[in-house]
Amino acid sequence: MARRIVFRLLAAALLYSAGAPLLQGQDDLPEAWSDATLCDEVDCDSLDECCDAMFQSSPRRCLTLQDRLPSMIGDFFAGPQTRAVGDYRLDRVFVFADDLDAPATLPPGANTLTISESGPVGIYASSLASVQQAQAIFRASGTLPAASLAGTIAGNATLTTTDTISQIQAQLASTAQAYDIILLQPPPGTYDTGVHAAFQSRNALTGTTVFDANASGAMLQGGTDSMNGGEDLDAYYFYDYLIRFDTALPSAANGGVGSMKIAEGGSVLPQDRVFFNYSYFDDVVASNASSGLNRFTPGFEKTFLGGQASVELRIPFATDAVSDLTATSTAVSNGSSAELGNIMLYVKALLYGTDTYALTGGVGFGFSTADDIAVDLADGTPLLRVENDAVQIQPFLGWLYMPSQKWFAQGFTQFSFATDENDVWTNSGQGLQAAGSFDDPDYFFFDVALGCWAYRNDDAACLSGIIPTVEVHHTNSLGDDASIVTAGNIQVGNWGGTTSLTSAVVGTTFEFKQQGQLTAGYAVPLTSSDRQYDGAFRMQYTRLLR
Repeated sequence: MARRIVFRLLAAALLYSAGAPLLQGQDDLPEAWSDATLCDEVDCDSLDECCDAMFQSSPRRCLTLQDRLPSMIGDFFAGPQTRAVGDYRLDRVFVFADDLDAPATLPPGANTLTISESGPVGIYASSLASVQQAQAIFRASGTLPAASLAGTIAGNATLTTTDTISQIQAQLASTAQAYDIILLQPPPGTYDTGVHAAFQSRNALTGTTVFDANASGAMLQGGTDSMNGGEDLDAYYFYDYLIRFDTALPSAANGGVGSMKIAEGGSVLPQDRVFFNYSYFDDVVASNASSGLNRFTPGFEKTFLGGQASVELRIPFATDAVSDLTATSTAVSNGSSAELGNIMLYVKALLYGTDTYALTGGVGFGFSTADDIAVDLADGTPLLRVENDAVQIQPFLGWLYMPSQKWFAQGFTQFSFATDENDVWTNSGQGLQAAGSFDDPDYFFFDVALGCWAYRNDDAACLSGIIPTVEVHHTNSLGDDASIVTAGNIQVGNWGGTTSLTSAVVGTTFEFKQQGQLTAGYAVPLTSSDRQYDGAFRMQYTRLLR
């Protein structure tokens, strides 16, 4: 709660600063770099009067060369990587080998005991879950729950004890109650084969057969509490039919569409513009497989307070995002579909501006509009849900340095904080139930670009500029990412460590009539340990409005 209050105060302070008298206004922006040829066509005494006359609105200023600089291209950040590990029980049976006769003369006490008699052996389905449960029922003079025959094993009825005969005799003599459990070694492999066939005949889904040694064991018949030879033993071998999974999950913080930051298509200065961004991200890590991601982001930016501040809206969506996964006995498969990402709202204000420098500040809000992450069984049974609950708060500073009319550098420093935790729902056989929640990590982003006007003609009828740029982007988590929810046999969350990503971007912007900008670029990760993609092609069209 305290962190949410701090975020809201920070956002309020940044919004207030947009109108503060400390800010340097639009009159301080460089008049020398405006599109002066257009202004000269109007009889006026100042730049603002020229623009007012040209555009018949007030107040309105002409675009400076700083205003015409391209937006940053940006890299790709998939968001915090979560993981799910666990077992889902489809079925449970036990093999019951009864009336196994111990020899009248037992082997020497240092030996284990092995008994084998002719089969077949029954496989039973029942609510009985363990030999420990059977022990409790017998000690209370109760009756075992009803069981139905699920199959048979053609091999012999057999058992081999884990402890030696001397150890078993000491165990039985040390307790006052009867029906002590004698630990057993796993039965022959023919038991696994027979039980697996029974599971397959009982279930539409294919699972993995697992022997449960902890739930298995033997007891002496008749309630006797000593073993001297000639007794009868009943052996209980319990088996589970499981869906076993260990898989990476797409980030619940963005529904598999990818996280966004101000440097992805953002401008340092407040602008009036509309834009459309297309990105293809190659080999994006999602689940245990990688796949391409096509993302589209329409948006707009509108200035206010006389051009000193702006509000920007982005609506990302992807045609093949991974948010739904299917668990089978051997793997977890991805299911891709068209998905809306987290809608982003940025508020930005000019803090300082000259003909060489500019400094802006603002805050972004990532609303949790993306879908939750879902893992289902092949028959549609829900297995796991990770909800996208947290609003992302992203305070940032932007800067611009333009020492000449040709060269420029610009960049952003940004943080990202989650306001809430992501709720986790798991299915342990009774449907989805709340299991807990885990935090999204907090992040620091640093983005810088260097560019130049390779070609510029303000009087051109069509192509008025060509602007190549080189960018470097770095992402780092703040502290340890670890945050895990444990529910029964399932664990979900961020599995620890820190995230550190660095990418390089090269691109070029083509300017048309000083108002249209078409930018194309390619991003590649420079780090390998936390690599989230292999390459990213990015294209954006921006229309400046004035």
